[in-house]
Amino acid sequence: MSHQQFFITQNIILKNRDGKVLLLEHMTGKWLLPGGKINKKEGWLDGLRREVEEETGIKDFSIERIIDVDSWVDEEQGYYIVTFLGSVSGNLEIVLSDEHKSYAWAGENDLESYEFWNEKIRKRVCKIFKAHKKEEK
Repeated sequence: MSHQQFFITQNIILKNRDGKVLLLEHMTGKWLLPGGKINKKEGWLDGLRREVEEETGIKDFSIERIIDVDSWVDEEQGYYIVTFLGSVSGNLEIVLSDEHKSYAWAGENDLESYEFWNEKIRKRVCKIFKAHKKEEK
């Protein structure tokens, strides 16, 4: 019996002052969150900060907490994905990597108009909007 190996990947739901979240449109036309794989000899925090900066140009953001951990296995490889919640303040100039063709700051009512890479991404973002509503009560 051989054991399944897993790669760890991570992404972040970044909220701005208006409560909207940053979505990136991949070159395939599907939408996703900033993030990616951790490089060798790189810790999770350095990896997440590097990926966000590479994909968006954003250097200054806070990381508040982990909101979701999920896994999947394709034909050859297993993956764990950790999703964080974070925030940015101020006016941001987004500088996209060549992996992405556009970006959007989306509110809860905007989510249905995006075709996500995976439907689980929409569910994670919706979870944040629902939690925010509960906190306001």
